[in-house]
Amino acid sequence: MAGNNDAQRELSEITGALDVLFTLREEFATWLEEAQSEERKEELDNVFRHVIAMEEEFQRRREALTKRLAGG
Repeated sequence: MAGNNDAQRELSEITGALDVLFTLREEFATWLEEAQSEERKEELDNVFRHVIAMEEEFQRRREALTKRLAGG
């Protein structure tokens, strides 16, 4: 039972992280569109891509955990 509670807590934490990453991604996308200099665009693009990679990893973790909780 404790394992299931830990997994549920982890799922909640992952969901919260995904919410934050979604917001960050949206904000960085806006800033990237508004950037004037090429240097600034490159800097923002690097951070934007990193946020996307983190979001993808957390989505992968959520899918794996959801499967584990479902018994699969």
